[in-house]
Amino acid sequence: MRIRLLGRPAIETDAGEGVVRGLQAWAVLARVLLSSRPVPRRQLAAELFPETVDPLGALRWCLASLRRALGPETMTGDPIVANLPEGCWVDVLAIEEAEFDPLTAGELLEDSATDAGGSDFETWLLVERSRLAARVDARLRRDTLDAFAQGDAARALVLAGRAVQRQPYDEGAHVHLIRALVLSGQPEAARAHALRIEAEFMRELGTAPSVALRSAARAGLADPPLGPDAATVVRTLLQSGTAALNVGAVDAGLDCLRRAAVAAEAQGDLGLRAEVLAALGTALVHSVRGQDDEGILHLKQAEEFANQSQNRVVACRAVLELSYADALAGRRPDAQRLAERSLILAGGDPALSATAQGFAGFNLMDWGRHAEADLAYEAGLAATKQAGTKRREGWILGLAAWGKLRAGKLDFAADWARQSMAISDQLEWLSFRPWPEIVLAEAEVLRGKAPSVVRDGLHATLAMAGQLNDPCWQAGACRAIALTYERDREPEAALHWLDQALAAFATVSDPYAALLVRIMLDRTRITLTVDREEARARLRKLLVTAARLHAEAELDEAMELRATIGAA
Repeated sequence: MRIRLLGRPAIETDAGEGVVRGLQAWAVLARVLLSSRPVPRRQLAAELFPETVDPLGALRWCLASLRRALGPETMTGDPIVANLPEGCWVDVLAIEEAEFDPLTAGELLEDSATDAGGSDFETWLLVERSRLAARVDARLRRDTLDAFAQGDAARALVLAGRAVQRQPYDEGAHVHLIRALVLSGQPEAARAHALRIEAEFMRELGTAPSVALRSAARAGLADPPLGPDAATVVRTLLQSGTAALNVGAVDAGLDCLRRAAVAAEAQGDLGLRAEVLAALGTALVHSVRGQDDEGILHLKQAEEFANQSQNRVVACRAVLELSYADALAGRRPDAQRLAERSLILAGGDPALSATAQGFAGFNLMDWGRHAEADLAYEAGLAATKQAGTKRREGWILGLAAWGKLRAGKLDFAADWARQSMAISDQLEWLSFRPWPEIVLAEAEVLRGKAPSVVRDGLHATLAMAGQLNDPCWQAGACRAIALTYERDREPEAALHWLDQALAAFATVSDPYAALLVRIMLDRTRITLTVDREEARARLRKLLVTAARLHAEAELDEAMELRATIGAA
């Protein structure tokens, strides 16, 4: 027996398709199967039949319809237990399994449950559709990257095409599609698609996509360099590119790394190709706004080549950066899997382990799993002490301070933010220092420091973020300024600065997902004090975004807001 809920719902058996009558019956099945714990009958009846004279009777009718299709032992008890037949396959529960085909997956209860229940069920369905869509999109993305890594351009083309259908304004999906067109021998189609999507983004969104689209459409990464000794050329270009990036010369550094990648490919050394692609992918993820997706393609290839050449260290570095990119974008389950794999690849190396634990804590904290994140951060800090990696220690302290702040541990947050700032000063690491400044400012406001005093310092932080051209730091500083105005009971000024924060994020295709959701939550919460109807409209978008980005803590807070605002 196979149950399909992603798309047009159906129950398939050897005897044919089982008949389930009524939209509400499918809604009951989805609600029971996707709940983390058995659902009491009264709760389910109230959600699905709020205006029915006999809601429990209506629920019994639905359960009877399901039992006729699934078997007499199913959907029984109170709370209701699914008790599906042995060997029953359910698509919503099998997204991570090899048998699951993301190409055929549609929306949860597609066209079947729009009017199936009351406002509580509608909210549940909205959130669950968003959550499952994110998991299917992540599976599509993962399968596409695997196809690229295995050199299967035809498979990558099909998968990337489906991803674009599902998310027509996801720049990363278009990058993958364009690259798949190039690798499958269709460079002209790739260039045409890049130009068409650029025009469409401008027409529909009012902003152009990043240069990653045209970059992906190139037949090669760069012209191959001259020189008799290919390996020496590769090493020289790799060193030059890394040095340029370290001093902030991003364009020059990327140019060197791209040429190194081409030279390494011509040289035929898989280990060398892995090392160069890992460096290029890392640079694109960390140094260039809007080119995460191109960077991820190179990192995935680097991992594959490193595994083939048995270079564990480079494989670990590639997996680490893939984990970080997924965590930054809010792809929590994928980021966790990659972080766990990188920890295994680290093999006890303290420097690699410190990074792996730090990235794991970063992902877990923004997932809302604070206790697990604390353990990962503590392990990461211990590993930095052992390895003597001061820069990584400062990074972990800064991000862990943000986590402590969100968990309500204000003294820890302030102390760790100060330590991170001290390390940034010691290393002259100006590009990171704005972040712990932002965290410290929010902690001080919450601990009672005069908002106007904190605000003065934040304006300097915002100016530095502008000089660095870092939209995430700019958005964080604007949000913190907004919170000082909220403390001063000036909601209009607070909303202005939150709009500035959202505007900063609008300039990039790869914003820090957890900060974005937090800003949206603050915007909705403060809007409630001045305009209830606007808050209700913003809440719906917040619920969808929080669910898609696995922001569980923010989703809980949004549901509390929903109870205050009323049904969205």
